[in-house]
Amino acid sequence: MGLAGLLSATTVHGETLVQRNPTVVPHDEAYYKAGAGATELIFTEKNRVFAEHAAGMAPHLQAAYEASFGFPLDSTLYVGLISDNNQLANGFSTQYPLNRQINYAGGAAAVDYFSTTSWLDTLLFHETAHNYQVNAKDNPVSRSLHTVLGNGMLMTPFFPATLPNAFESSFMLEGNAVLNESRHGNGGRLYSGRFDALVHAQASAGYLTPERAYNQTLYFPYGESSYVLGSHYQYFLANQYGLDATNRYFKERSRYWYVPFVTNAPLRSAIGNSFDRTFDDWVKHETRQAQQARMSVGEPLLTSQHFNALNSDERELFFLVSPQDVRAPVHVTMDRESAELKRQRSTFRAGELFRHDGETWSMASAYSTPWRIYQGLYSEGAHLNRQTRGQVIQGYTADGEPVYFDVASSYDQPQLFVGDHFYGQVNSSVEVRGNDLYYFVQDGSQRSLYRNRTRLYQYSGYYGVIADVDSQGRVLFVANSEHGSALYRVDLRGQVDRVLAEDDIVAARLLDDEQVLAVAIQADHYGYYLRQLQPRPGEPFVRQLRWDTPAGAGDDLTAESESQSLMLDRPYHSWTALRYSGTDLSLAWLEDEDNENTAEDESDVHTLYSVNMRFADPLQQNEVSLFSYRDDDLTRLAGMGYSNNQFFLIGGVRQYWVLDDQLDRQTPPQEARNHGLSAELRLPFLQSGYWFSELAGTWYQDYQLDEREPLAAQWNLNRTTWYGNAYLPSKHFGVSGYQVEDRGDVSYGGTLSLMTDLPAEFYLGARGQYSRSEATISQFERRGVELDEAQDFIANDPSRVVIPALEGTVYAQAVTFAEASVSKVVNLPWYSFSLPVSLRREALHLRYRRYDLDFGFTDLALNQAIVGLDAELLLAHRAPLRVAFEYAYTDDDLITSTHSVQLVTSVGF
Repeated sequence: MGLAGLLSATTVHGETLVQRNPTVVPHDEAYYKAGAGATELIFTEKNRVFAEHAAGMAPHLQAAYEASFGFPLDSTLYVGLISDNNQLANGFSTQYPLNRQINYAGGAAAVDYFSTTSWLDTLLFHETAHNYQVNAKDNPVSRSLHTVLGNGMLMTPFFPATLPNAFESSFMLEGNAVLNESRHGNGGRLYSGRFDALVHAQASAGYLTPERAYNQTLYFPYGESSYVLGSHYQYFLANQYGLDATNRYFKERSRYWYVPFVTNAPLRSAIGNSFDRTFDDWVKHETRQAQQARMSVGEPLLTSQHFNALNSDERELFFLVSPQDVRAPVHVTMDRESAELKRQRSTFRAGELFRHDGETWSMASAYSTPWRIYQGLYSEGAHLNRQTRGQVIQGYTADGEPVYFDVASSYDQPQLFVGDHFYGQVNSSVEVRGNDLYYFVQDGSQRSLYRNRTRLYQYSGYYGVIADVDSQGRVLFVANSEHGSALYRVDLRGQVDRVLAEDDIVAARLLDDEQVLAVAIQADHYGYYLRQLQPRPGEPFVRQLRWDTPAGAGDDLTAESESQSLMLDRPYHSWTALRYSGTDLSLAWLEDEDNENTAEDESDVHTLYSVNMRFADPLQQNEVSLFSYRDDDLTRLAGMGYSNNQFFLIGGVRQYWVLDDQLDRQTPPQEARNHGLSAELRLPFLQSGYWFSELAGTWYQDYQLDEREPLAAQWNLNRTTWYGNAYLPSKHFGVSGYQVEDRGDVSYGGTLSLMTDLPAEFYLGARGQYSRSEATISQFERRGVELDEAQDFIANDPSRVVIPALEGTVYAQAVTFAEASVSKVVNLPWYSFSLPVSLRREALHLRYRRYDLDFGFTDLALNQAIVGLDAELLLAHRAPLRVAFEYAYTDDDLITSTHSVQLVTSVGF
């Protein structure tokens, strides 16, 4: 769970021994530890002042959440304040690998979105709510497992017994976290008119259904829906039944460890009413509110599935739109004189566009090297303008000085600089007009609009975004209306007018003093409308939530907490910080064809399994694992592994022992070695723009033959662009080269892969591989290029060629492989509220494969025609699972099956 709803996917086969760190970049700054009640802070020396703020906040926050959620955390809460080498406007909370939250320092880039004063406080309030939601174990089974296994993620096939709430919907989790983020005197997204406007648009369109709200759908606004709709539903509950009762739903839900998808019973226990009834009551409430709102009508000039801020110069307006969310964004320009629109597909990263020194840049956050993530201006090829590294650019003065937020010092609130000089602390994006700066400053619940050092206007609220400044110096800004979000204008005397009647306006940019390009948030997209301004007296609506009144006053942790002094006397060492993380369990079934080496009474259906017990540190810089599995040779293995991704060079090693050798079932029969070792080193050395390259070295002792110990070196280079919720990459180019040495024999070769998207979600792809061995081919001694039907868990030999439908393992002198493919995404979703499985989309694919095999004494050509159906399922309402069913016809049956069917899966949580 995180502020941005991040999701990652991992395949179930082809696992490498070491993965890049998903928490911090390699060769990061030194970290330190400090205790704060039941919390352990992990922070850098530069972040010490922010850690001291968090240390003062933590005891008060945990006491408040313990009282409200109804239980204390059962394990240490690790809170990471991550260095500014990781400049992300994000944070996340998880029980895996440990009970922790990770908070990044890039929030100044999203200052207009969150409607809060302090980014750091927002992270602490929001993410700690997640820690309580999922940590709950109000049943004897979960508590007993916790005493043995700690807070790990031992997941049985159907029951998440150790963490009963692990399968809770993001609609409930994120909605409740936004509810709690908004109640501590720091503002929050419940104060945002933008959120109100979107809920009203969804209500008017009839989209407020359990099926759409409870699932992570591929409908607009995608992952944001959980935060927007979920928070308004949670606030409805809190307002009707009380905040503490609403929060204690998660404790009640954890009692149902054996029914992980129940909703009505735990909510009825917590508040006295069921989910079905309260959801229906909430929909009726929001529908009534929506009927009072005035929405934008007519055909928009443009639509976009994602919002990027508008910008302009003297001649044009310019910005990015994403009409379909599955292709590269469109760079739009609009002429001020003629209002003519020009569109051009681009490869800019999502963000506000800026023009400077004759070039156009996008304000974004990305890897600029494999070891650093920086915010700054990025070119269309996504290369960082190094002069802007670590700066959230707001514009340039008439003198050419950059105006920016300094990321490193803006962990709490945005610190504004002009050139090298500190200007002040602000709480909104900044409009730069000549040498004048326009911005908002927050003081408690009062929001003040400034021109340079002069306050122009003040109102009560946390939501306010500078839109533009006209030729007379009048400032346009977006703020709350009674029924959503509206556009206002204030002159130099402080006179305020509402200049558009609609309640769904979230951004605007002037063509001239009387015309504006307004962006409206609507049920299916953002709509862009050209409107005449219609000024009439009107001020921003003062939004009061239940805790803003004397009767419902809540805890103001922002005012109550004082910083706590911390020492740098406890360095963080990833090795000594290792703790039990969790256990991964997967099962599969293998059907054997008749085998003369198999006993007649032996079943032809075999159970395959994989168990992996992990130990990791809170920053995931290293990991120890204990594993056991049964592979498709029906051999049982067990062992242990270690990986480290803390430094430039990352690596892993895995030691295994053979518990039960079943290789005598093969033809010819084989005998396994008793134990072996597998090792891998990787050096990512290029990550700039959309390019990535690394060197890798692998070595392993093959358990299927005592003498076989391939040592491989590999180089990979690829360029990949993948946008929005696209099913496949928009553009991809990849190439690799490798060399493998085994028992004095040398093999070498390479791969090539290409892909491009077409309109209507068609994709064309091609790939190929060539591998050649200098060995004298021997099937019995396993010499030559290895051909197999599937990936290997232990082996990581890049010269291996995978041929689906291959019968057994075969060795060749040389192999040439080529494939051409076409795919078409269908998009026929079916979402279920009552069942934990839904269907998000489908795709059809056709592939043609050609294998030219040289065995030294003979050649063999194989042609495969493959037709497949991909189905993207949704498990537990939020975890995508891709299932591909493939039928392959092969025109030669000497070493392959003529007809074969394959099932491939990949899952992400």
